[in-house]
Amino acid sequence: MADKVYKKIRLTGCSSESIESAINLAVAKSDESVRGTSWFELVELRGAVNDGKVAEWQATVDVGFKVE
Repeated sequence: MADKVYKKIRLTGCSSESIESAINLAVAKSDESVRGTSWFELVELRGAVNDGKVAEWQATVDVGFKVE
């Protein structure tokens, strides 16, 4: 079994639909610029409120990828 080294980057995805959509957006964007995305950690969850209702979900994630 080979040794591995991983690096993390932090992104915040925003969605008016759902928490899952916000996370998926952040992970998908990281995959556009980073090769070998392997995992993510939810770091922070927050949202925007408009007229007393949730208007946007904001999910901050650390995305990990293998350093080659």
